[in-house]
Amino acid sequence: MADEHVKATQSAVRERNLTTALQLVLSGDGLATRAAIARRTGLTSATVSSLLAGLIADGLVIEGRLAESTGGKRATTLRIDAEHNVLLSVIVQPGLVRGAVVDLLGDVVTSIAHRTTTTATLDDVRSVVRRLAAATTARVAAVGIQVPGIADGDLIRESVQLGWVDVDLGRELAGIVSAPVRLVNDADAEAIADYAVSDEFGANQLFVSLSTGVGAAVIVDGAVLAGASHRAGEIGHVPVLFGDDAPVCACGNRGCLEEVVSVTSLLGLPHGADLEAVDVAALAALPESRERIAAGARTLARALLMVGAALDVPNIVLGGAAPKLGADFIGHVRAEAARHPVRAAMPLSFRYAKTALEQPFRGAAQYALQSTLGVSWAR
Repeated sequence: MADEHVKATQSAVRERNLTTALQLVLSGDGLATRAAIARRTGLTSATVSSLLAGLIADGLVIEGRLAESTGGKRATTLRIDAEHNVLLSVIVQPGLVRGAVVDLLGDVVTSIAHRTTTTATLDDVRSVVRRLAAATTARVAAVGIQVPGIADGDLIRESVQLGWVDVDLGRELAGIVSAPVRLVNDADAEAIADYAVSDEFGANQLFVSLSTGVGAAVIVDGAVLAGASHRAGEIGHVPVLFGDDAPVCACGNRGCLEEVVSVTSLLGLPHGADLEAVDVAALAALPESRERIAAGARTLARALLMVGAALDVPNIVLGGAAPKLGADFIGHVRAEAARHPVRAAMPLSFRYAKTALEQPFRGAAQYALQSTLGVSWAR
């Protein structure tokens, strides 16, 4: 038993060192060398060479050009083999399933969009994954799937927007790709992507995604919290309006936050409307929308005062389609939060997300990359 324990420990140490070496190559922008990795890790040159030999044999790392001379023999640089290894990133929304082939450096190789006439089905997701797999000859390292709902391992526990309960998406996609399938909540995915490219708000943030629904992700000390049952941030179906005149939500309750402040609600669009198919900015400028947007912003700010104080997270990022609403919406949110300061709590700061619109596939892809290979594109 003692020998087995030693072997298991040695194996775990090697796996950790392999991950560290791969991360240093990934973040080295093609300039990493064996000697530099040895210096950064404190490992011996022989150990580093062995680790990199394994990564090269696995096809993840390739040797590049010679590094600049430092007076002795010029070292050979190392880089990720992005050409022959890719990730599939899929975003599932009620009326739209989008997907992209993303290389291991985070660049989109190709993307597709599959619009649905009804709420997206498993067949729609399978179709997109099948088309993506056929669009690349590279090895698929992992598949990241971003869903509006509660993701728990291979299961989508519940998605009110999609009408899915206890769906084993990994099993549903078996046979299409041999790579592992990684599910991630949409707000978590957007938060991961945004946090990776911006250090403006530090390591403690609340990311709130407003699109056809409302979700949040809590980042504490740089990590996204899952919660006791993978439901942290599920604020969309908390009632904020009460009475018989409160609007009926898709979940069946009245007055849910989602029914008041989702972008579809703010613009007066029906449940599950395809926000990619409409001009959000133009609709937001209409007089009837401006009134709803102002009222929704006030409701959102009041709800977030409680959440921010409870979590002691003073920095709030608004993502999803919210940035398309423009300066007026976030201005109303800031003003309402400032009008009602919470004693003993830090004042809330707000900004729009930086990646949700420009790099929509990055979050699910990074989640898949980190879950499978243990590395990320984070700063």
